[in-house]
Amino acid sequence: MAEVIAEVRKNTGTSASKADRQVGLVPAVLYGEGVEAPVHLVVDKIPLEKLLSQHGLGSILTVKVGQTEYPAMIKEVQHDPVRGHIIHADFQGISLTEVLQTVVPIVLEGTPEGVKEGGTVQHQLRELEVECLPQDLPDNVVLEIGHLALTESLFVRDLTVPENVEIITDPDEVVVTVLAPRPEEEEEVEEEEAIDEELVAPEGEEEEEEEADDEE
Repeated sequence: MAEVIAEVRKNTGTSASKADRQVGLVPAVLYGEGVEAPVHLVVDKIPLEKLLSQHGLGSILTVKVGQTEYPAMIKEVQHDPVRGHIIHADFQGISLTEVLQTVVPIVLEGTPEGVKEGGTVQHQLRELEVECLPQDLPDNVVLEIGHLALTESLFVRDLTVPENVEIITDPDEVVVTVLAPRPEEEEEVEEEEAIDEELVAPEGEEEEEEEADDEE
């Protein structure tokens, strides 16, 4: 199980959070099962970014605060809207003996046969909702798509998960489709129509031009 090392924040509030970020720390909060009251924390930015690049939202990890370890879920991560870096993280305490519902990322593997014929991959469902014990939760679900031809799709029912994991998402939901390339003739017609629309002036403009000529 992944681990994140945190420290209890000495000060809270906007100014304190800004000061923490300036020295490479990310404000965070731990709440939920096994936590009497929400605990405000700080986590080193670089290790946290590395962890989140390997484990997405809903992943299970251990939050270590001093000598105490809390099993928890990555509940929410906030990013700076301009720079994109992490500015806050939420960890939800969980019980290792109770079934939980969460999501895991769907990872596509392989290059579809249809892509070799000019098609494009449309990845429609990127996360799968599952139910299981925390220790049985997979980091992701891999879906092999190399055999897909043009216009073919794979659905949730085509996914394979570990024996102790139950899929909650609708089995008929589309995960991925290989879209056929657009016919060249259709593209040419659309381009010609667009050019024609640019060349033909609106009726109102033509009338205004005629009136202007009459006045002259």
